[in-house]
Amino acid sequence: MKKPILRIYHPRVAAFAWLLGLLALGVAGSRALTADWLETGFLALLPATEQLPEIARAVRRHNELINGKVICLTGADSAPQAVAHAGLLKERFERSGLFKAVRLQVDQQAFAERYRQLFAYRYQLLDAQTRRILQDQPEALIGRNLEILYSPVGQLEAANLERDPLLLFSRYFNAQSPGRFTLEQGVAVMRDGERFWALLIADMADNRLPLDNLEVLRELVNDAKDPIEAAGGELLATGMPLFTAEGSHSAQREIAIVSIGSTLGILLLLLTFRGVRPLLLSCLGIAASTFAALVVSILVFGKIHILTLVFGASLIGVGIDYALHYFCNSFSSADWTPAKGLKFILLGITLDLATSLISYASLGVPPFPLLREIAFFSVIGLIGAWATVVLLFPLLLTGFKPTHKPAMLRLTSYWQQHWPAWLLRNRAWLAPVAIVAIAGGLWQLTPRDDVRLLQSASAERLAADQKIRQLLPVRADSQFFLVAGTDPQGWHRNEQALLQRLEALKQQRTLASFDGLSRYWPAPDTQFANYRLLKRTFHETGLLQRYMAELGFDEQAIAEEQQRFKIAENNSIGLAEWLDGADEARKMHWLGCDAGRCVSTVSLSGIRDLDALSQLDGLPGVRWVDQASQLSSLFERYRASASILLVAAYGIVLIGLGCKFGWRNALTIMAVPVLATAVSLAMLGWFDQLFSLFNLFALLLVLGIGVDYGIFFFLAGDKRSSTALAVTLSAITTLLSFGLLAVSSTAIVHAFGFTVAAGILTALLLAPLVGLKRTR
Repeated sequence: MKKPILRIYHPRVAAFAWLLGLLALGVAGSRALTADWLETGFLALLPATEQLPEIARAVRRHNELINGKVICLTGADSAPQAVAHAGLLKERFERSGLFKAVRLQVDQQAFAERYRQLFAYRYQLLDAQTRRILQDQPEALIGRNLEILYSPVGQLEAANLERDPLLLFSRYFNAQSPGRFTLEQGVAVMRDGERFWALLIADMADNRLPLDNLEVLRELVNDAKDPIEAAGGELLATGMPLFTAEGSHSAQREIAIVSIGSTLGILLLLLTFRGVRPLLLSCLGIAASTFAALVVSILVFGKIHILTLVFGASLIGVGIDYALHYFCNSFSSADWTPAKGLKFILLGITLDLATSLISYASLGVPPFPLLREIAFFSVIGLIGAWATVVLLFPLLLTGFKPTHKPAMLRLTSYWQQHWPAWLLRNRAWLAPVAIVAIAGGLWQLTPRDDVRLLQSASAERLAADQKIRQLLPVRADSQFFLVAGTDPQGWHRNEQALLQRLEALKQQRTLASFDGLSRYWPAPDTQFANYRLLKRTFHETGLLQRYMAELGFDEQAIAEEQQRFKIAENNSIGLAEWLDGADEARKMHWLGCDAGRCVSTVSLSGIRDLDALSQLDGLPGVRWVDQASQLSSLFERYRASASILLVAAYGIVLIGLGCKFGWRNALTIMAVPVLATAVSLAMLGWFDQLFSLFNLFALLLVLGIGVDYGIFFFLAGDKRSSTALAVTLSAITTLLSFGLLAVSSTAIVHAFGFTVAAGILTALLLAPLVGLKRTR
């Protein structure tokens, strides 16, 4: 006959096995934790979108380009003051060692080299406005040129007048930098009303954005504001590194909140048990399980996100419930021993572990990196907490026996006896009120799946970002057009068709501006068409000779210009050569040609009507990309899938409990988490709280904890007083960790804490109803 498991259980052997496992994790952790294992970037949270390969590549390239850039504007009442503030900011940035490049002054040499490179193709490179004038009324170009030459900037244009009498190239070159910028001491400065703003752009040296660098960056920008504002200036800063820094700072603050809650829980344990041993063992269990989850997660995923630590560390706090049930069981009888205590709680904590594993395993089903990390982290941590209690505690609790009855035991004993009786006596009016309250809250529940809720930027940072986008032609980070063609010629034709439609929408104030490569680089056939247009309108009609003669050029100069024009007839500049000298803003549009497909992006800014833009998706070779909307839609689908998984998890747990305890008892136990879930959702509706995918994650936790409370009261028998103490302590410690997350500034973390707090409180109030008839 097979021996019961506890008859062949040897505490020393079990503790030795636990120690070997911890040593193995220590060896693995010594390697894993010395590498770069912490992920802080916002983009790492997001799942891979269901897109065509070129769209995914465009999104990835765009994200890589913006991930390490910090854009700053220093404002003042005059341009020299704005430049002076920017110079001091540049010095601070360079001294910090965080950046590989801090660009303030325009590179005049590169500017001149670019000018010389393109000047040879001045007859082929016509900007859109000049081309329209030549097509409609060539003589009007002469009048506009004369206005320019007799204006204050005319002397600058006169330098190249002999080689470019029609000012064709200056028009083209100036059109490449649309905006309100002027140069002040070599710095790009723009004017907005009575305010002048100097532009500074910095590139992070490490695009992986390690945590230490992010904290230094946040303090660097915050500290730089004080002297600038003291001098009457203003500093605006934005960029993905700054948003990531604020998110990481918020996450660290939330970890500190959880630590405060854990500390309060430890003090509660100390007051309850009046002994150091339960306190030390509880800390050991949490430390061991957290260490195991951290090491194994890094080994599996390579890197884990800082938000995984926020959620995961809190979830492992649930593992202290196993230890609490063990310690509280010691108050149940005078002849208590560690072996008897383990025998009594083993079934309960094992079933609790099983339900938790089912819950978190279902959480990891959607292809969402953050959820998978949290689910895996939590599963390993809970297994570690269970193993520590079962394998280690019986040996280390040898000889332990409490010598007092804590005041909280008397309080919880009174509560578990009288509270259920009051509920049953008043069920005639409590039940209808509860039904109406739950139904009313569920009716007001509104899902919100905006991916931007993952960020935790301050109002000040968001205001600065919005102001910079108003002042600069900054492209929208997540919304753009993808344009493709079978070859550069086909791509150019498709993008030109799109730009014409965008120009019409711009005139209708649908958007503020747009930008694409084909605005600046004409295809070879367009270059030849530009040349023929000039030839037909100015050279063959004699209009060029009359114009140059009126400006005072002699016949020799006119002949030389005509000769230069004739020699350049077959000139054309290819896209690769044009891109070689282009600035970064232009290069980032081009995604290259691959497998007979050339792809680029068209960026937008100041979008006011998304529907009108999305309707252009049907143009040849054009795809509309809206990352925020697509990811939010993906979140919505994940929420729907997670809801089904949540129901499935409840069903699996119910089947397991039915097979173990019978269907009637299983339904009684499951009533606790089901009602707790309903109350949590209703509270979200009544208080207009965020309801998204992450609330379902919290409800999985409510399922695990609610079933835990129900099982322990069902199995309590004549030990309901000690069980009530364990469940109450468990609820308090859980609320101290999760409930405090409700004060977070991050929307999803706040919603998670709020949902768990409402669910746990409800489960705590309902759990004493379980097992009453069985006890009687």
